[in-house]
Amino acid sequence: MSKSAPSSPPWAETAKFAAAQEALKYVPASMSIGLGTGSTSSLFIQLLAEHARKNNLQLKCTATSKKSEELAKSLGLNVVELGQLDSIDLAVDGADQVDSRRRLIKGYGGAHTREKVVEYATKRLLIISDHSKKSKKLDKPVPVEFLPFAQKRVEEGLKSLGAKDVQLRKNADGTPFSTDNGFFMFHADFGEIKNPKKLEEQINGIEGVLENGLFAKRPADLVIFGQADGSAKTMGN
Repeated sequence: MSKSAPSSPPWAETAKFAAAQEALKYVPASMSIGLGTGSTSSLFIQLLAEHARKNNLQLKCTATSKKSEELAKSLGLNVVELGQLDSIDLAVDGADQVDSRRRLIKGYGGAHTREKVVEYATKRLLIISDHSKKSKKLDKPVPVEFLPFAQKRVEEGLKSLGAKDVQLRKNADGTPFSTDNGFFMFHADFGEIKNPKKLEEQINGIEGVLENGLFAKRPADLVIFGQADGSAKTMGN
């Protein structure tokens, strides 16, 4: 995991922008909104800030990472702590894989724990992504955030659940990647995940695990897939 991610195909930015722009249609004049983390979420935050200024929207935003919080504040959005909100009307975030039942694998941006806290509490979860993230099944490696002290125990626990390969995520210089929470992260490859909800619960049952990137207990309500031609297609409601 120390290698940098491969460059995106030429159409990817167009598709991400299309999804982020389409998501603005679901933001009313006044609401509380959870802001996701990642490249597509960053595009949405930028568009949301401009949309809010032009239309004088009354928004209260809570962010799922320090990076998203800093970006939102720099653009003039009203960002508050999660505990200051009585409820979250809408959360908008990206995903690394979306299956036909709108279950997700998330966390390649390293923020899935805070994302899950916000997105399992929201009244409506809207996922924005380019169309390449759509899949009939979930089979990408699952990010697992864990206490560094428990690294060996967590690795053994993941393998006992069927992980074929468990890789410690690292920075470019070879040091362990650290999340906003100060924890380390594994990417655990289970191949095709037959029962995502069960595996989500089992991984979280391993001593030392903080949270994992399976979002199966609470699938997305609506997914917007940006297309290479700049259009957008939706799944869900």
